[in-house]
Amino acid sequence: DCRSLARFALRGIPALPAGGAHIRVTFQVDADGLLSVTAMEKSTGVEASIQVKPSYGLTDGEIATMIKDSMSYAEQDVQARMLAEQKVEAARVLESLTSALAADAALLSAAERQAIDAAAEQVRAAAAGDDADAIKEAIKNIDTQTQEFAARRMDQSVRIALKGQSVDEV
Repeated sequence: DCRSLARFALRGIPALPAGGAHIRVTFQVDADGLLSVTAMEKSTGVEASIQVKPSYGLTDGEIATMIKDSMSYAEQDVQARMLAEQKVEAARVLESLTSALAADAALLSAAERQAIDAAAEQVRAAAAGDDADAIKEAIKNIDTQTQEFAARRMDQSVRIALKGQSVDEV
């Protein structure tokens, strides 16, 4: 059912970790069937837009049907978006955890590591499914399981940064 009407590029987005770029895309169709698409990266404000007059011969009736269909599927679209966002967040959390464990796994006891690994597996399993709420809960669980680890990593970083300095220098 999808038909490509045009393409445009959003350039100038800085390199960010997976899931770090938040792009808002707005679609508007006016009474004449002119489609305006605007994309903006939220943190930088970088924006691109394009206006498209269908060259595929869409009639006013077809445009009206497309708009009506989009409204009738709005709830499904919202659910699909929530699922996609949770999957991206799960991937981001797992990637961050993998990096943290590679750098500082020695800060964990065997039992803590086992609990974190189990929580990570729950996130992977939930992200493989289609339940956005289950993914969200698994992410909350892994956040709880890793809070103490994150605090230890922060303490270690502060100790390293302040090593050899007096209070007056800080």
